[in-house]
Amino acid sequence: MEKSLFFEALPLSVRIGTKPSERAFPQKVLLSGECRLAKGPRHSDALSATVDYERLLNELRSCAEPTEFSLLERLADHIVDRLMEVFPGIDAVKITLWKDPAPVPFPVGRVGVTAFDTRDSWSRKPETSL
Repeated sequence: MEKSLFFEALPLSVRIGTKPSERAFPQKVLLSGECRLAKGPRHSDALSATVDYERLLNELRSCAEPTEFSLLERLADHIVDRLMEVFPGIDAVKITLWKDPAPVPFPVGRVGVTAFDTRDSWSRKPETSL
């Protein structure tokens, strides 16, 4: 049986944008995602047998909020890398990021980026620097 942990619209305060004026102050970025969990013991009621979602949400905030990036795509890479590094109980992760409000001169519900990676694929990636 596969199990996933999900979260929706976690607010983050991030310095992000392609212009220095955009990065001068933190902007509201919303983060939703789903983490496929590694197979663990069935019928366990122990927190140690899964990924603690409060710890995961705190980790997401602490990894994203002190950063500064030009693109949501790079922030997504950073977040996926952190989740894979810190939580060995995650087999795959899919996240969606968007600015609120959208930084376009016309009405749109939301526009952003979605990133997906699996533990196998992620572990074979070469190291890159920020």
